[in-house]
Amino acid sequence: MAVVATSTCVEAAGCADQSTLIIPVYDACFSVEECVETATLCEALAVDFAGFTYSNSICTLTCEAQGSVSPSCPIAWVGRLGSCYPSSLAGGIDDELICFEPCDFDQDCQSGFRCLGPEGLCPGGLASCDLDEGDAICVPGPY
Repeated sequence: MAVVATSTCVEAAGCADQSTLIIPVYDACFSVEECVETATLCEALAVDFAGFTYSNSICTLTCEAQGSVSPSCPIAWVGRLGSCYPSSLAGGIDDELICFEPCDFDQDCQSGFRCLGPEGLCPGGLASCDLDEGDAICVPGPY
């Protein structure tokens, strides 16, 4: 699990150096015990893409406010709240609402995951997709 320490201090304001730990909720996992305390699930996902099935698991939690930039999901590395969708959208075993890491590019996702929007995740197009138009999430993939 990655831990990054950042320091934000403006010398002109006369503050002392302060460090804040940023611990990612949306980390890859094998079991929930590997996840940060705020994550309650290690959700197994499997996504078909370009003729292959990619599988991986993420630390996450359940959510209530479905859609992109959900107030019931923690902030991701890209600096915005996570997206809340049924786990089955990305090959999960049921329709339980879980938090997904939002992204704009494949590089926003960790190794073993890629960034897909409705056109990549839903073969039937936006009309048959639970993913909001213009939203994209990190799902198992070749990157």
